[in-house]
Amino acid sequence: MIKNLLDIIQRIKDKNISVWIRDNEIENRIDWVDLDVKNVVNVIKENLYGIPSYDNVILLGMGGSSLAPLVFTTLYPTDKKVYVLDTINPDQIKTVCDQISGKSNIFIVSSKSGTTLETVVLYRYFYDLFPGSFFVFITDEGTPLDKEAKENNKLVFNPNPNIGGRYSAFTEFGLVPSFLAGVDIDKISKDFEDIRENLFEFVNKNFPDFYEIEKVKDDIYYLFFRYEKNDFVMGLWLEQLIAESTGKNKRGILPVVYKNYNFNVPQDMVLGNFELKSYLEDLPKWMYVWFIYTAAVSSYLKVNPFNQPDVQLSKDVTNKVIRENYNIFEYYEVVDNFDAIFERVRDWVLGIGDCSYVAIQFYSSFDYFDLLENLRDKLVKFSGRVVVCGFGPRYLHSVGQFYKGGPEKAAFIQVIVESKNDLGYINSYFVAQALGDLITMKNLNKKVRGFYVKT
Repeated sequence: MIKNLLDIIQRIKDKNISVWIRDNEIENRIDWVDLDVKNVVNVIKENLYGIPSYDNVILLGMGGSSLAPLVFTTLYPTDKKVYVLDTINPDQIKTVCDQISGKSNIFIVSSKSGTTLETVVLYRYFYDLFPGSFFVFITDEGTPLDKEAKENNKLVFNPNPNIGGRYSAFTEFGLVPSFLAGVDIDKISKDFEDIRENLFEFVNKNFPDFYEIEKVKDDIYYLFFRYEKNDFVMGLWLEQLIAESTGKNKRGILPVVYKNYNFNVPQDMVLGNFELKSYLEDLPKWMYVWFIYTAAVSSYLKVNPFNQPDVQLSKDVTNKVIRENYNIFEYYEVVDNFDAIFERVRDWVLGIGDCSYVAIQFYSSFDYFDLLENLRDKLVKFSGRVVVCGFGPRYLHSVGQFYKGGPEKAAFIQVIVESKNDLGYINSYFVAQALGDLITMKNLNKKVRGFYVKT
């Protein structure tokens, strides 16, 4: 069996697409395997040489355009203050605005498609609010964002289009923000080349659980990642990579990023338990190894690791909500504190007899992280179930594909916290994203409940 897995890995390294279910996405999404990262680094340095001085780096992007830079700029030394804004929550936006006001700022507008709703909204807002600031754009060539930026003589990076967002850590999407923050991207490039040459030796020495891939034959498995502090961001990156790549055709592998929980899961459904802090020393190497892992396990699951067929569902409903006048209180139970949410859902969760996991989808500012983890902790202790959680709209560009297209035996709790700040149409868009996803989940006959927290 190991010989078979090693053969699959080698075929992936050779860019042999026969290891996966064949469709159009496969043939134009695998250039990450042998990317010339050294050339990417050189292009970045050449284009950014001599730009105006700045105090802050503000990255406006979602999913694959934000998570790798978040990892690099959080876990590596930087010499600039970095803000990764992957939300259109009004309170989070206001917090960033207050902190960068009156300072020299460089904004990075990052979207592979050039049409990402949140990124476009953030770009328009900050471009108007901070006139004269330096803007850098990262997008595929020919996108609406690319055309607009070039027409206005802005600096634009066009990464290799044959690399999907969640596999783009070592392209301009991951490295431009990192370089501007002061991260040593030459070291990242060197590590990438090293792991490409020594993949098998690294896996055999550092990752024995890699070979657990061979037992995959059922609909759902779990990977547990324990975080301690800042290494939580690596968990966010892994969550998108693994969940969005494998969660389709009613199958998938669920990454569970946690701190202190004990989950009641049959061990034959667990593919590994990992400490995120163990990845910090050889971060780029581990990221490439997880690329290969995810691609290989997708072969065993018989899914395409490079598409996201169910993500568009929520986008379509959200656009309809934006166009039409929906009464959100027809869809949400109104509460005034988080304890009330727990009291209302605990028996409901326990009453779902066949439930592989519970997901909390939380729409508010990141300041509520501890309260969200507390709600999750109560549910875990009460039910014994696997409980995952994520901030919206971030999760829509990450594990949201798994929620819709992956294993069906799950329960979902969506929470909107009323915003304290009024940023006009941005408030409406933020709520529309939550409601659009809630309606989509109901249309898919998911077990879901929505709550609106009055502040």
